[in-house]
Amino acid sequence: MSASLCVFAEDGKQEFMQVSALVHALDERFPAGSIQTNDAAEVAIKESADAQTRLQNWYVVSEHHCYNTFFVNDCLKEIKVERRAYLPTLQRISLEAKALQRQIKVMERDRETAQKQSK
Repeated sequence: MSASLCVFAEDGKQEFMQVSALVHALDERFPAGSIQTNDAAEVAIKESADAQTRLQNWYVVSEHHCYNTFFVNDCLKEIKVERRAYLPTLQRISLEAKALQRQIKVMERDRETAQKQSK
């Protein structure tokens, strides 16, 4: 966490640290290429969406706080940078899980089509 984040309210710092820890934990639980089942994909999608929601809520609250500081633009720039540091990880997890779900659906449709053709 950077030094200028100390201008944020204490609860904002706490929330950011919790979101940061959550994103790191998700990144460790779902490294690239690790989502192999539909159940794991559903969990990954739900948890990454929850983390994205928390990150966005933190951003909105922090943005509001920035408008009460003297260096508004510096503050806004800082929180944007902080948010951008975590979005790619959450998006990667979500995209990978959704891609697996699409692949599973295609395989199921292919299997059903093959069964219908064999009858």
